[in-house]
Amino acid sequence: MNICEGLSRTAQWLPDQVAVVFQDRRWTYAKIDALSQAAAHHLQQAGLARGDRVALMLPNAPCFIVWYYAVLRLGAIAVSVSTRLAATEVRYTVSDCQARAIITDPASLESLREHLPSELTTRVSTSLTGADANGQPLVADTDQPTSWVDAEPDEAALILYTSGTTGFAKGATLSHNNVRTNVCAFNHLCGMQAHDRLLLAVPLFHCFGQNALLNSAFNVGATLVLQEKFDLNETKHLIAEQQVTQLYGVPMMFQLLLDSCQPADLATVNYCFSAAAKLPIQIAHSWQEKFGLPIHEGYGLTETSPFASYNHRLRFVPGSIGTPIDGVEMKIVDTTTGEDCAPGELGEIAIRGPNVMLGYWNRPEESAAALRDGWFLSGDIGRQDEDGFFYLVDRVKDMISIGGMKVFPAEVERLLQDHPGIAEVAVVGVPDPIFGEQVVACVVATASTTADQQLQASISQYAHKHLGHYKLPRQILLMDELPRNPSGKILKTQLRELVLARATPADTANPSPAANVRPPSLQELLANCHAAERLRVTTRFLQQLVQEISPGEALLDPHTRLMAAGLDSLMLVDLSTQLGVELGQPVSATLVFDYPAIADLAEYLVQQFYPSASESSSPTHLEAPPDLRTEIANMSAAEVLEELQKEVE
Repeated sequence: MNICEGLSRTAQWLPDQVAVVFQDRRWTYAKIDALSQAAAHHLQQAGLARGDRVALMLPNAPCFIVWYYAVLRLGAIAVSVSTRLAATEVRYTVSDCQARAIITDPASLESLREHLPSELTTRVSTSLTGADANGQPLVADTDQPTSWVDAEPDEAALILYTSGTTGFAKGATLSHNNVRTNVCAFNHLCGMQAHDRLLLAVPLFHCFGQNALLNSAFNVGATLVLQEKFDLNETKHLIAEQQVTQLYGVPMMFQLLLDSCQPADLATVNYCFSAAAKLPIQIAHSWQEKFGLPIHEGYGLTETSPFASYNHRLRFVPGSIGTPIDGVEMKIVDTTTGEDCAPGELGEIAIRGPNVMLGYWNRPEESAAALRDGWFLSGDIGRQDEDGFFYLVDRVKDMISIGGMKVFPAEVERLLQDHPGIAEVAVVGVPDPIFGEQVVACVVATASTTADQQLQASISQYAHKHLGHYKLPRQILLMDELPRNPSGKILKTQLRELVLARATPADTANPSPAANVRPPSLQELLANCHAAERLRVTTRFLQQLVQEISPGEALLDPHTRLMAAGLDSLMLVDLSTQLGVELGQPVSATLVFDYPAIADLAEYLVQQFYPSASESSSPTHLEAPPDLRTEIANMSAAEVLEELQKEVE
């Protein structure tokens, strides 16, 4: 048994079928299979063998698919590393699993060079299309074996890291059989067939994208329409142009599509599926009303490969996570006694079946705590009705879900606690209408700390350096003390209530960690600025906002597409939300998708919110000064803010 059979056997049956569409190019199953054979040969020549861990830090592109199946073909273990992690987080991941090799893109390899452990001797650099370490196309040798290692069903195949309640990520280890049975369940329940065309815009490093979409689609010979990142307007274009039939995503994606699309935009879609976070019932109802399609919801965790239950096509129950998938059992157990709960009673969701992981890599104690008598304790609170349908109610685990990405407060707390200005810190999640939740850090400062704004700015910079963007605190609140019970334990529920009570409209909408320490808002700057200078000021201000969201050594060229510069969909929604705060009026969450470069966005904002037709000196069409890029290319954020202040004084 081997997961790569899903690719190789389909390539034998349907060699000319299009497997992947990416950036106006097409790869057939025969081509992908040949490339994976060549890549496996490359790894084999580097000394990698069965059981070795190989880290894959790759974007959504054909290169991920080629090297992923190459690793599995050898019987090695593919370790998915999020492309959204900071360098220190990547080092922890590859060290924890004792990876022997890492495969990534040239830019990431260069930025990680000083952070990777010396034991990681094999470092492969690849292009988006899957070129080898020397930049040469991978060419399959006719003498290379076309078979794969025949692994045992319970042999480790994948390690996917999940945030941990102790502050350290844990590697959920999945077997070939875990994935194989989950893939068959997806094929059956979601009705995947060879003629289907599936949009794949969720990350391939995530269990959802990897097993629910990549492995499942390849198992039946369907076509994957692959996006490097979710881009709202590109997604709409791809759905129509590529005649996507099945639409998979996370709640945030469906919310943005709901706001932006008309029924004609989704005319070819006949099936929708949401996972990775609980789908708000309001989105489900509005989607059904507008498009005439239900959004089917699946439930599961990385530890369950991930599919555990499904809200079926045959009987769709709004608000439910459905019933267990093929071969899987679920029940509700008392969180204290472990006894089975009666229908309607709240308890912890427990799962048993061939989808349940082998355990956490090299963590026997944590594995034993999560796996009891064959049952995996999910950490989620739910209930079961009289008809056997399950409902997700709350969480036992102190976890925050941001646009489908999971964050454990302990991980953020452990990092922030090392900041010299912090005596104590507690992290909670608060509701957010687009992302689902956002991270808030409540800080008790050390006695030597005096300037609140300086401390907040310093904490923000420290967090940006050591945490992936989606984990960053969107608010940093200074408190005299944290609420505790008599035994000294921090009361997170009470703390969350305090945070919500203290929040102002600007706080709850503001995704910037350092928002309350920034100089005058864009609204204030433009109100005191001559019309001829408004475009220049707006452009510079946007560059500063982008740098806060995605720190870099220099400010971004205003004509570069934000996504091409490395920002993802979560960051673009952050930017849209922040603009609403700066302008003092609501801004659509989809705004930055419509104006994908700073120059485009600046021109729109000036014309839309500060029209200057009444001022005769104003040009009819605003363009960025030709020397702007040269002038600010190497300016620091502080220098830009200083220049902004001068221009409006």
